[in-house]
Amino acid sequence: MELHIQNRQGTFEVIGDFTSINAEKVKDYFNYLLDHYEEVIICLKKVKEIDKKALNALNEIYKKASKRSKILFVLGKENKIVSKAFKNNQLTHIFRNDY
Repeated sequence: MELHIQNRQGTFEVIGDFTSINAEKVKDYFNYLLDHYEEVIICLKKVKEIDKKALNALNEIYKKASKRSKILFVLGKENKIVSKAFKNNQLTHIFRNDY
């Protein structure tokens, strides 16, 4: 399934397969948002597939937000595919429960 990102009232939903094919595109998209907004909300609930390169891209986005004192919410913990990948790669700290 092809990946696309939808802005739903300020929450950016990543929909489809988030893999090495489009990880750089997603990283660039969210880096742009972090350059222009104080708060960015990423929703991964509709991600069908995620791989190591995509996880690395998300980790880089997370680090950039932290370094710049930006607020980054990553939602989608209930998506079993995403949750398992985050847990296996020790990235569960990226999820935010206080949105």
